[in-house]
Amino acid sequence: MNGTKSALVLSGGGAYGAFGIGVMKVLCAGASPATGYNPLQADIFTGTSVGAFNAAVMVDQPDETALDRVLNLERVWLNLMADRPGKCGNGIFRLRGNPGDYVNPACFTQPAAAASRIAGDGLAIGSYLLGRTANFLASSAELSNRFLGLINTSSFIDESPFHDLLNQVIDENRIRRSPRVLQVVATNWVTGQALTFSNSDFEHDRGARIIMASTAIPGFFPPVAIDDSLFVDGGAVENTPLSPAIEAGATELHVIYLDPQPRFIPLKAEPNTVDTMLRVYYLMQASKLNEDIETARWINNGLRALNHYQENTSWSQEQARDFVRVAYKILSDTIYRPLTIHRYFPTMVLGTQLDLVNFSLGRITDMIAEGERVALVHDCATNECVLP
Repeated sequence: MNGTKSALVLSGGGAYGAFGIGVMKVLCAGASPATGYNPLQADIFTGTSVGAFNAAVMVDQPDETALDRVLNLERVWLNLMADRPGKCGNGIFRLRGNPGDYVNPACFTQPAAAASRIAGDGLAIGSYLLGRTANFLASSAELSNRFLGLINTSSFIDESPFHDLLNQVIDENRIRRSPRVLQVVATNWVTGQALTFSNSDFEHDRGARIIMASTAIPGFFPPVAIDDSLFVDGGAVENTPLSPAIEAGATELHVIYLDPQPRFIPLKAEPNTVDTMLRVYYLMQASKLNEDIETARWINNGLRALNHYQENTSWSQEQARDFVRVAYKILSDTIYRPLTIHRYFPTMVLGTQLDLVNFSLGRITDMIAEGERVALVHDCATNECVLP
């Protein structure tokens, strides 16, 4: 269709981001019914958390075919991010003081770097224990609250591998000059508002910090300072950045979710607390996504009603209602055009609670394969696509 702008909308979800690679491989190869078996050439990439990383790599690369860029992204995951035999951990994070690092020969191929890691771990853990103990002793709060104050998981997480990876695979100059639109969502840690960073924001060494901010899972990674503000994972507020893609002018959107629809998550007879909290999270995400999708449906219905009136100078009561429902959107902003939205969900839970941060090679290859399968058999009736 003339004037069509295609977008890939990539959700957050840690290591589950490998699922999105599988979906993109099939779309860009022209092997999915969603694109009429034509290769997808996306103009806009929006991402939150790991989706922000995947989107940035796709925009950063030279103007090769879309499939070439996806295959390169897959190589980054398999060769640089995955925890695989002969490698010292994954390319995202490491646990400070992890005994496994001290018995893994791959961690000592560079003695100077290994010594620096050990010294850094000792300093970080020592500072943590000293500071938290001092606060515990000096506090006048109830004993239970003082014990809770001793816990800070992020103090034991070293995110320097991810920082090094970003410096290796992201070039902010290429992103700034790219003809493809990039939209990265992060959450202001003070105000709780979502902020969208674009291509032009990738300058003065801010690019790596923007991606790290969008991926900074609260409680796991520390907040990231950008200019005068602190930011954390965009998924805290907007895990699937659909609105930024529409506002950027997208008319055909391919939305890749990393969480299954709630109906695919089995209810356990005796769930534990984490199971319960995860199900609540899935339900909250599904509710927000459904709101966005329904807004898109209203836009399409309102535009159809407006076109009908322009052609016939009359409309039914239902058409008038459809137009009034979204008139303020259609009339106040020229970006609203008929929207096509294809949605891709895992049809199963991709892993356990801890697999969110499981970057093992086997898990990554399994999730890529699941993404490929989902895109190959994409069905709009099942996934409730939005069609103009």
